[in-house]
Amino acid sequence: MPAATATPPVMMQGPAVTGPGASNGKAPIIPFRRATVERSTILPGESQALGAAYSSIERTVEGTGFLYSIRLQIQAIATGNAATVAFNEDAPWNALGLITLRDPNGELINVPNGFYLYLANLAQKNYANRWLDQSTQSLITTGSSGSGGSFTQFFDVLVGTNRRDLTGIVGNQDRAVKYTLRTDINPSTLIYSTPPTTLPTMVINKWLETYSVPLPIGPNGVQQQVLPDGYGTLHFTTVTTSDATPLGGSTVNHYLRRIGNTIRFIILVFRANGLRATAEANAPTLITFKVGDDTVFTETYASRKTKMYERYGFDWPNGVLIYDTLHDFSSDAGFELGDDYYHTQALVNAQFQITYPAGYGSTANSLVILTDDLVYNPPS
Repeated sequence: MPAATATPPVMMQGPAVTGPGASNGKAPIIPFRRATVERSTILPGESQALGAAYSSIERTVEGTGFLYSIRLQIQAIATGNAATVAFNEDAPWNALGLITLRDPNGELINVPNGFYLYLANLAQKNYANRWLDQSTQSLITTGSSGSGGSFTQFFDVLVGTNRRDLTGIVGNQDRAVKYTLRTDINPSTLIYSTPPTTLPTMVINKWLETYSVPLPIGPNGVQQQVLPDGYGTLHFTTVTTSDATPLGGSTVNHYLRRIGNTIRFIILVFRANGLRATAEANAPTLITFKVGDDTVFTETYASRKTKMYERYGFDWPNGVLIYDTLHDFSSDAGFELGDDYYHTQALVNAQFQITYPAGYGSTANSLVILTDDLVYNPPS
């Protein structure tokens, strides 16, 4: 599977890590994680009135340090509303259309709209019990109030997997190789089932989160590691739609097209008659996950939902299942060590065999698969 190539920082790699006072006779060196500094800066934002048209927005991310993530905020404040506003099922997260983060060699992030980025943020569960959708900093206003139709939501376009070891961060200092961020805006008809009297203007705010490149020699005269351990590991978040359509009263083989890398988690999004709520009400009766010739899980929909609650501490949205490998450090998801990752480099196929009940749905059925995986490229 083709993979993007990280842009290496303009600095030579430091020597191998050894702790202060190491007994192997080598000079002590300060690890990268201790030597680097977390940084955040504001990027130029966007402002555009919501309307009937799809809008494409792509911006260059200027180089600085190691790129960890880009935080996004979408905000639309309605005024003078007199309608009884209602949002569509995936809204307001789907106010964002296609989201990609790319360099000239390929894309690290590629999701069709903000709802899938929101699910990826829920899955990461780093340092929090729930994503920011439950914070007072987030807002969804329905009904007939004057501000009906307003919303504020946050997202992370996450490059590193977590802040504990910074796996997946990429160098962003080569002025000749630019990263670009695409944050399209969807038509208002995809956001609202009943729109406000006057459609609001949507603002996209952006914050660039990076880590500094340590100096080879620290202020105390001790050598410092200038590249993180495992530098060159790339972190991908991508979405595909299963070639096979869910069909009521049958067992369907849904093959994973995104194999060949090291998988951290897989999210399944079921829709029946075009809706996740309908799929949830007519949930599959049996799900078997097979990796090559090995059966990894055979379970019911409800059984998987209970595991999700135990590991994440909240109920996920309707029609969504996650198969995570992020709970090897403790019973909770997050802070993973990587012991449970699915290494699919030598696999010919992997699949979900799913049995659907007779009343599942008759039209617009689909299974969308979000894959979070890693691949290692030696830095140039």
